[in-house]
Amino acid sequence: MSTPIAEVERVIAAFAEAWKGDDMEAVAGLCAFDAEFVNVVGMWWKGRAEIKVAHEFTHATMFKSSRLTILETSVRFPTPQLAIARSRWLLENHVSPDGEPLPARNGVLVNVLALRDGRWSIIDAQNTDIIEGVVSRPQ
Repeated sequence: MSTPIAEVERVIAAFAEAWKGDDMEAVAGLCAFDAEFVNVVGMWWKGRAEIKVAHEFTHATMFKSSRLTILETSVRFPTPQLAIARSRWLLENHVSPDGEPLPARNGVLVNVLALRDGRWSIIDAQNTDIIEGVVSRPQ
């Protein structure tokens, strides 16, 4: 019997595998019907269908040959039916809108997952690029 942590980590790993395979149907399938997703530039997609279409667009162009690697994931459970999974990632082999190769990127993807009908699915996601050398202002 797998643990809840292992089940959530399996969803995160499946997201990366679907990304690598340009399988946006699989990406969408990891999301709840009413999921929301904010990408690294602040675009906010509402619902599984919007999430799928937005990812299909970018995977037909700039992310077509990209490889997403999950470097580490931390999972915590505010309630037994809710999980917050925070993952560091590396993105390689992506291109600009003009088709020019871009350097590898690092970031953090936060997924909130809910246990519904015995299955963990993403209900909310926020993706953030890590910009090396940028320091926040003191409070």
